[in-house]
Amino acid sequence: MQTVLTCCIPKRSLWLRCCIRFLAAVVLLAGIAPVSLHADELPSRQSPSAFSFRWENDTFGNTDENYTNGVALALTYPGRGIIGGVWDVMGEVEGSRYSSFDLGQLLFTPTDTSSTVPDPADRPYAGFLYLGTTTFLQRNESLHGFKLAVGVVGPASMGEALQKVAHRALLYRMPQGWDSQIKNEPIVNLHYEYRHRFSFTPRAAAIGVEMIPVAGAALGNFLTEAQAELQLRVGYWLPDDFGTTVLRGIGTLPVATGSNPSHDWGIYAFAGGCASLVAWNITLDGNTLARSPNVDKRIFLPAAEFGATLWTRRFQASFSYVMLGEEFYGQKRREDYGSILLSYVFP
Repeated sequence: MQTVLTCCIPKRSLWLRCCIRFLAAVVLLAGIAPVSLHADELPSRQSPSAFSFRWENDTFGNTDENYTNGVALALTYPGRGIIGGVWDVMGEVEGSRYSSFDLGQLLFTPTDTSSTVPDPADRPYAGFLYLGTTTFLQRNESLHGFKLAVGVVGPASMGEALQKVAHRALLYRMPQGWDSQIKNEPIVNLHYEYRHRFSFTPRAAAIGVEMIPVAGAALGNFLTEAQAELQLRVGYWLPDDFGTTVLRGIGTLPVATGSNPSHDWGIYAFAGGCASLVAWNITLDGNTLARSPNVDKRIFLPAAEFGATLWTRRFQASFSYVMLGEEFYGQKRREDYGSILLSYVFP
């Protein structure tokens, strides 16, 4: 899924200064971009708004470790949104625009959650609570997505409270090591993603086959990485969207609001592979400036997924099974988790 921003990690102070300058420049440029354009200069995506719920958990992989839970709510709507000016800055005026807001939380734990003193060679406890806003630009068979996510890691993310409530309700063993989680730190992260859709069958055909290459990058103190991915989907009346995505990377989350003008429902199967080059991951590297638990991260991260999606004019339900490679040296086993996405498209 991914390609690299750098092959070596600079010193934290230099990395932080570069990150802050880049973020400040993007926010400034987006802010000074024209707030309004004539309708013929700024077309809007003629699709309805949609509300989505996504839940990811490693219970589907029969584990309770590493990336152990993720949940997010998202609202997608037509229009440029609050950061849509970034396309004007980049000179990308033509195309349909739509936007989304999402609120999410991610949880990460070591393999052994029964010990009050976690293994220093295992990944630390970490929670991440965030609010994201994304702007999308669609032009024919291509989709650009740019996302700004702000939030917090550490105790303020309420990761410990959520996991303990869930374990208590499900009668699971209570995690004991959250006192050693990474410290509170505000997060600012930028994400960019490009998708292109190649159709091997006519859009009006009942049986469709599509390939969707994906390229993206993230920059910030939560995650800095580059990625490349390839998805293939085959099914009965493919919807007019750009495939699936997973929450874990807090990427641009292209929530499907498209259907197929030729039919009222459809179903398809999909599979994909991804490669990431990771320069920074706060859940592995620890806090940016403060001393905190950390592990020796692997730069290259492969992943694969497969699943199925059922859609109608108003609803979409999707399940993905994701298999990740080892994220750090000494990791006891690779990660598997399941992802469920439920969407409702407003009339």
